[in-house]
Amino acid sequence: MSRRIFWYGPKINRLEGTEKRELPHWGVTEHRSKETLIAMDRISDLPDCILLHILSFLPTKTAFFTTVLSRRWTRLCHDLQHFEFNQIQFHNGNQTSSDFSSSRERLFAIVSRILFRHKAPPIRTFRLTCDLHQFDEYPVEWFIRKVLGPNLEELNLQLAFVCRSNRKVVIPNGVFSCTSLVTLRLNGDIKIPSPPSSSCHYHLPSLKTLQLYNVETYNVGELEEILSHCTALETLILDLIVRSRMGQGQLRICLPFLKSLHFESCFWNPLGLFVIDTPSLKRLDIQAVSGFREIRVRNLHNVEEARINIAKQSFVLEFLVELCRIRILVLRLLVFDCLPDAPLHRIPEFTCLQRLELTVRCFDTRYIMDMLQKCPMLKLLAIIFNAGPYDKDPLLSRK
Repeated sequence: MSRRIFWYGPKINRLEGTEKRELPHWGVTEHRSKETLIAMDRISDLPDCILLHILSFLPTKTAFFTTVLSRRWTRLCHDLQHFEFNQIQFHNGNQTSSDFSSSRERLFAIVSRILFRHKAPPIRTFRLTCDLHQFDEYPVEWFIRKVLGPNLEELNLQLAFVCRSNRKVVIPNGVFSCTSLVTLRLNGDIKIPSPPSSSCHYHLPSLKTLQLYNVETYNVGELEEILSHCTALETLILDLIVRSRMGQGQLRICLPFLKSLHFESCFWNPLGLFVIDTPSLKRLDIQAVSGFREIRVRNLHNVEEARINIAKQSFVLEFLVELCRIRILVLRLLVFDCLPDAPLHRIPEFTCLQRLELTVRCFDTRYIMDMLQKCPMLKLLAIIFNAGPYDKDPLLSRK
């Protein structure tokens, strides 16, 4: 005996374990099992801690889109501990100056509102990428002070002033005494201040990653002082650090647990002495056009991969002697301009080297053969040509 169901809307026929819905206006029929309907909202059965963990991987603007679902998601978003803001997400799609300006204003308004209303739990991650106009450094500095706390683990700032000016965002001194900080990335128009007094010291015992790009510091002594208090540091990037105080200085990188080092110097900011003493280092990338009177390297016997781009022959040889157990070696163009003239006996033998990459201006036969002679275990040789129109084999001129 069949059972009839009267319905004056979309037709619904209930069969065993299924639901059939006919949409008369669109001519679409949907078949969904009861198990499918239940599984569609299975994410709501997850506990808050897991949902918060999932939301932490999303940009903050995307995470807050979930507030339209229910009050529970609204509460979860206000309990976020990881915040990521990027000005690109606030563009209307028009590549105009007014759109960039309005997107920055929307970004600042949302960041201010979220941070002002955020009470608990404490913030662990704060990432901000945006362009700045005149006087924008003041709200950004307020953002930084607002997120600073005993639980902050990551601070990532990428800031650039649109108009050409000498304005900088001054990082509060509290950032460099945040004992919970694990990752610190600063990129752009940012200045590291001097401690306000002798009683205010740098202290970053938990910091493992420090990345500074185009950041300004008063002198290298302050930078060296910061590094000396990063006792657990494992990754260090110093890229084109600008000094507001001219004159020769010295920089010592003496970190017992450092595993990766990238250093690129400014040719207009010379250093009198540059020291690298890192017994645990595994990866080294150093680029120095000029600007050093003396380089001392020690304890690089554990380095497995190195990229060198230095213009002075004596400095290159000093690195090569310390890197005699290396497995991967990349010698870039500046090395080609100075190393081929070095006496062969001064180039060490690389008994463990398996991959060698040489960037050359021309096919220098003697230079390449001399390097091959020093690499008895070599498995792969890569030669990259960066030639000018008049470059030729210099071996002909040496005869």
